[in-house]
Amino acid sequence: MSFKNINVVLVYFIREQEKLFMGRLALRERIIYFEYDPKFLKTGLQLSPLKLPLKPGIQSCTDFCFDGLFGVFNDSLPDGWGRLLLDRQVDEIRY
Repeated sequence: MSFKNINVVLVYFIREQEKLFMGRLALRERIIYFEYDPKFLKTGLQLSPLKLPLKPGIQSCTDFCFDGLFGVFNDSLPDGWGRLLLDRQVDEIRY
């Protein structure tokens, strides 16, 4: 079996003055995976009970409504206008 690069993003949940390490998002072969941190599991915070239930182990995203990303994380991304502004900024930096 051959393995390819895995891209990982550390995910934090911030409320008021508290910053909790939530877990890790990983991209491998165009599929997104998430695994909750054991300490976060103990908090009992259910951020996406239907699509990303609070349970140990690696969970894969099978919903392609949000480009394969879990909805709870997609909601934190910029909207279309914000993405346009980011694209413009990146283009300016390149030149």
